[in-house]
Amino acid sequence: MYYFINEYILQKNSSVEHTAMNRVKLFNHYHQPAQIVTKIYDRLLHRTLTDFELTDSAVVNMYDFFQEATTVTPRVIHTTDLHLPVESEITVGANVSKVTDGDVLTSHVGFIPGTIGRVFYQEFLDVQGNAIETDLWDWRGFKSATQYFGQNGKLMMQRYYTPQGRIVMDEYLVPDTAGNPLTSRIILKDYQGKGDRFFQNADDLFAFFLEELARQDQGQTTFIGDRPGTAVKPLLGLTNAARKILYLPINHVRNPDDPLHAELDGFLQPAFDHYQQFDGFVTASAKQAEHLTARFPGIKVTAIPPVTTTPLAKTGAEAQPVAQPLRQPHSLLYVGRIAPDKQIDQLLRMFALVKDRVPDATFDLYGYGQPEYVQQMTDLVAELQLTGQVTFKDYDPQLAQKYDQYQVMANMSLADAEPLAMLEALAHGIPVVSYPFNYGVKELVTSDQNGYLIAPGNPLAMAEKIAGLFQDSEKLTKLSVAAYQEAHTTWTHRKVWNRWQRVLA
Repeated sequence: MYYFINEYILQKNSSVEHTAMNRVKLFNHYHQPAQIVTKIYDRLLHRTLTDFELTDSAVVNMYDFFQEATTVTPRVIHTTDLHLPVESEITVGANVSKVTDGDVLTSHVGFIPGTIGRVFYQEFLDVQGNAIETDLWDWRGFKSATQYFGQNGKLMMQRYYTPQGRIVMDEYLVPDTAGNPLTSRIILKDYQGKGDRFFQNADDLFAFFLEELARQDQGQTTFIGDRPGTAVKPLLGLTNAARKILYLPINHVRNPDDPLHAELDGFLQPAFDHYQQFDGFVTASAKQAEHLTARFPGIKVTAIPPVTTTPLAKTGAEAQPVAQPLRQPHSLLYVGRIAPDKQIDQLLRMFALVKDRVPDATFDLYGYGQPEYVQQMTDLVAELQLTGQVTFKDYDPQLAQKYDQYQVMANMSLADAEPLAMLEALAHGIPVVSYPFNYGVKELVTSDQNGYLIAPGNPLAMAEKIAGLFQDSEKLTKLSVAAYQEAHTTWTHRKVWNRWQRVLA
């Protein structure tokens, strides 16, 4: 089995999770057993998977594993299914129902967002109205855990169950220096009939979880760590003879301008200190692989694109992208985090220059960020008098279906190790205009062929190139076709799979 180690799959994900999703689909396409491993406790996980066209079998979660809930037939639980005392009265609300016994409020029943009355939790109250315990319900329709609170209202214990209601794990918590709950001990109850097992925290439990995944495999186990902060430590401590490969979704140094000598990223430092213990490293770009090989002679590094495409022969007789007249005219696109290091403010100011030359141009930004920063950028849009032409679209799990609406992508990032959205855009025939940061973009974009590389700090030059494409439909079509054809020639499923086979051989 191939396991791709991640922290989570959420309703809003980064390129790290999307890369793992792409990979598990690729491995399964070639009939290789593969699963994404997730660490956090998430009762909505199996609903979230459907947003990304993943099956339950594509993911194995640590808590599902120990709760014997990896395979569960879903059922819908409403308040009436909770077997409340016959004397209880229920006042139904849109998001929460109140349960009373006479004039005394005894509990709240909360519903899963976006559903009609589907139970998510039941909070029990004492006579003073203080929460004393809360039952947590999984999306699939079983009571997953119970939280117990102390007199100060702080969480002090969480108990986990199988779908049949058997207790399998207790987690004890104490206040940290800020007074917030901190796990102090986790107990697996009579694990596999061999007595209790004790762990200090979720990290220790996760290391044991990986050992158990490897132990239960009939054949060779291969772990591919996607999140270094989650994967490196347990993989270095792994006692099983599983193969260990580390995927680098980030720049390996703190200073991206000095990849050969700068201080290593803190999450990656232990891996490079003991790189002989790994069977290989994988990067998204050839240049990063080259830098790592130069810095660590003897290291095994392979560059593999995080995106795969269908070959031209299967995209239609014309092997062409969506024609420009079928796209939104003069539409600019950005996909990524809404964050200062992405220089969103400079992107907006650059677009104002585009608008001066192309008055009906529009700019859509897909992604999420800290609410305060997003609000600052929204205020900047108003200040630049771009309201109505610039739209923050937030995160969209179905973005792949939207690319064909746009004509050009822009990017002013200072650094990136995995510009996944850039590959996706090129694969949809969208020329990219970007600063040439490390890594990826200089390998993906060739000026005047499938986009333009602009000298950093020169927004005027970027605006001129984008406006020029909007005003020259022939040039725009030429770059679009070149982007599409190169992507569907270079990153085909078979070619990317062949690279993975060389790593895994």
